[in-house]
Amino acid sequence: MFDDRELTEARIRRFSQDHLAPAISRETAPVTITAYRVPGEPIPPREAITQQAAQYVPIEVGAPLGRAWSTTWLHVTGTVPAHWADDGTSAAELIVDLSFTGQPGFQAEALVLTPDGVPVKAINPSNRYLPVAPGEELDYYLECAANPMVPGDWTFAPTPLGDLATIPEEELYTISELRLSRRDVRIWELAEDVRALVGLMVSLPEAGQRRHEILRALEAACDTADPDDLPGTVDAARDVLRPVLESPAHGSALTVLATGHAHIDSAWLWPVRETVRKVARTFSNVCALLESDADLTFSASSAQQFAWLKDRYPELFARIRGHVAAGRFVPVGGMWVESDTNMPGSEAMARQFVAGKRFFLEEFGVETRETWLPDSFGYSAALPQIAALAGQDNFLTQKVSWNQVNSFPHHTFRWEGLDGTSVFTHFPPADTYNGMLSGEELAYFERNFKEKGRSRIGIDLFGWGDGGGGPTREMMAAGRRAADLEGSPKVEFGTSQEFFDRARAEYPDAPIWNGELYLELHRGTYSAQLGTKQGNRRSEHLLHEAEFLASLAAIRVGVEYPYEELADLWEATLLGQFHDILPGSSIAWVHREAEQGHAATAERAEAIIAGALAALGDGPGVGATGSVGIDGIDGTGSTGADGADGPRLLVNTAPVPRRGIPAYGVGPVCSNSEGVVVIRAGDTISVENSALRAVLDSSGAISSLVDRTTGRESIAPGARGALLQLHRDTPNAWDAWDIDEFYRRVVRDLEAPTGVEVTEEGAGVRVSF
Repeated sequence: MFDDRELTEARIRRFSQDHLAPAISRETAPVTITAYRVPGEPIPPREAITQQAAQYVPIEVGAPLGRAWSTTWLHVTGTVPAHWADDGTSAAELIVDLSFTGQPGFQAEALVLTPDGVPVKAINPSNRYLPVAPGEELDYYLECAANPMVPGDWTFAPTPLGDLATIPEEELYTISELRLSRRDVRIWELAEDVRALVGLMVSLPEAGQRRHEILRALEAACDTADPDDLPGTVDAARDVLRPVLESPAHGSALTVLATGHAHIDSAWLWPVRETVRKVARTFSNVCALLESDADLTFSASSAQQFAWLKDRYPELFARIRGHVAAGRFVPVGGMWVESDTNMPGSEAMARQFVAGKRFFLEEFGVETRETWLPDSFGYSAALPQIAALAGQDNFLTQKVSWNQVNSFPHHTFRWEGLDGTSVFTHFPPADTYNGMLSGEELAYFERNFKEKGRSRIGIDLFGWGDGGGGPTREMMAAGRRAADLEGSPKVEFGTSQEFFDRARAEYPDAPIWNGELYLELHRGTYSAQLGTKQGNRRSEHLLHEAEFLASLAAIRVGVEYPYEELADLWEATLLGQFHDILPGSSIAWVHREAEQGHAATAERAEAIIAGALAALGDGPGVGATGSVGIDGIDGTGSTGADGADGPRLLVNTAPVPRRGIPAYGVGPVCSNSEGVVVIRAGDTISVENSALRAVLDSSGAISSLVDRTTGRESIAPGARGALLQLHRDTPNAWDAWDIDEFYRRVVRDLEAPTGVEVTEEGAGVRVSF
C-alpha cells in the first residue's frame, strides 16, 4: 500500500520554510544609517555616542562591518509608519541582520542603546528584532561587535583568529539587513504551532496513532492556508491545528520545569573584555523578554558578571535589580564565577562562595542555595562540604553526561563528599544547559530520565548559551504549547529553587553517590597552559601570605589592614579560575591576559607583604633594628629590610611547623633547621633528613628513596622516580582539552638536563631542563 507520509512531511517543511516564514513580515520601511568605526579596542557607550558624534558618516545596507574583533557603531534614525497601529494582529519592529549564520554567541552581535547610552536590547542571529511603536521617531545606536567564528567547523583547530596579533585583514561581516518591519503576529503564531507539532511528531513512534493524527492535522493546515492569501486564511489554518494542540498530556507524563538561562563563559573563544559586553547584551535581552512575557523566569550565576554590569552599565543593573526583587531574574550558584573545582586550592574554592554570596546578599538581598556548575570539567569530592558550609544545599550540573565510557546512573541523587556531607543533586536530563524546549528535546528529556518510577520531575535550562543570547520568544512559545500536550512531557515555567523544593519532597530517599564526580573526558585540561596554572597557584600562595602578614601587622603594630586591596586581588584570582581559563581551554588572547593578571597580582601582593614585614620589623617584640623574613608553605621566601645590628627573625606563614618554627609562628633564623643534608659524589647526589634518604642520578631522576625508619626502598630495581617524559599530544578532537590513551605509545625520557645542582641554601637540589 502506498504510504504518502514522507511526501506529506516534505510538503510541511516546504510550507514552513517557503510560505510561512517569508510572510511573517507583512510590510517594510527604510531607515537612515550612519556609522563610526572604532579604531582600536571598544570604548564606553557615552563616549562613542557623544564625543565621537562628528565621526559618524552615512552608510548603506550591504556595507562591510569590520575586521575580526573590531567594533562599529551604527546610528539608526527614521519614522515608523503611523498606519502600523498595533491591533493585536501585527507588531512594528526594527530588523537587523549582520550576515548572521548559525547560533548566537559565536559571531557578530549588537547592543541597542538610547542616545543617553542606556542599553535597550541586543541583536543576534536568533533575536534580530527591536520592538518599536507606530509613529515613533527612531533614534537608536547599535554597538556592533565583529566577533569571529573562532571554532570554525567546531574542530577547535589552531586559528589565527585567537589573538589580535595574528588576525587577518579582511572584513568579516556585512550589514545585510536593517529596516523596519510590520510583523504579522497571527502568521508567526501559526509558524510556532507548526514548529511545535512537527518537533513532537518526529519524536513519536512511526507507527503510532498520535504521530499520524498530527501528520494529518498538519496536512489539513497546509490545505487550508493559502500561500497567496495567508493573512486571510491563517486563522482557519490555526483552527485546523487546535484539536491536536489541545489534546492533553497523559496523567503519567513527566514534568519538565523550565527555567530561562544563558550560560556565558567568562572567557573562552573571546577575551574577558568581550564577555563584559556579552553579559550586557544577553541580560538586556532577558529584561526585554521578562517585560513582554509574564511566564518567564531566568536563572543567572556568577557574581562577577553582575559586578561588571554594576560598574559599566549601571542603568541596566538597576533594571535587573527590579526584576530580581520581583523574583523573576534569579541569581543562582553563589560563586564569583563558575570555576574549575579540581585545580584551585581549598581556600580559593571557599572564597568563590564567600565573594559570590556576599555580592548577591549585599546587592540583591538574595541568599542562594544551589551550587550551579553546568559546564566545569569534573567535580572534586571536597565540594559538597565546602558548598554546604556556604549554605548551598543543592547542586546542579550536566557535564558528567559527556562521559566517554560510563553513563552516570542517576539524574537525581544525593552527592556525598569525603567527610560525609551531602547535597541534593540534579543533572538536567536534556544533557544540555542550552535547552530549546523543542519537541525533539522534550522527547529526549523523557526517554533519558533515569529516575522513572521514582521521580516525575526534572529541570530544563533553556536559552542560548556559552557565548550568550539567552531565552527567546520562540522558546517561550514552544514551552507554552507543550504545557499540556499529548505525547509530550508537561512543561512548567519556574525557578530552580521551585524545582529543587519539589524534587526533594517527591524523592526524599534519593540514592547516594559518594566521592568525586569524575568527568571521563577533557583530561588534557590538567596540563594545558602551564603558565596560567603556575600563575594561579602562585597568586593563591601570595594572597595567603599577604593576608596573614597584613593581619599580623594590624594586630601587633596597628597598621591599617588593606581590605579593599586584598578583596580586589582575590576577585581577580577567582576570575582566573573560571572553567575555561584555569584549565587552559581558551584562545591565546585569554591566556596571555591571564598570565599578565597573575603577574600584576604578584606585584601588588608582594608590596603588601613587604609593607607588613617592614612594619613588623620596626614593631615591639622584634626590635627597631631587627628584620623579619617570611617562610611560606610553597617554599619561596621574601624578606623585609635587613637590620643593621638587631636580631633577624623568621615568620612561618604555613599551617605546619617549618625550620624549627611552629605553624603561624615567629622564631629566630636557623641555618638548615630541618636537618636536611645534601652530599654530592660524582654524578650522584644524596638528599636526606631524619625520615628519608633520596639518591638522584645524573639525569636528576630518583634512583633510590628509602624510609630511614623502616629501611623500605620505594624505587623498584632498575626503575627511576621523578623521571620527566614527553609524549606526543595529538588527540582525536578538542586539542586543548583531551588526552587520548594512545599518547602512551610515543614517549621520550628527558635524559639530559641543563643542570643538576645543590641550591644556594644547601638544603635541596635544583634540576633544570
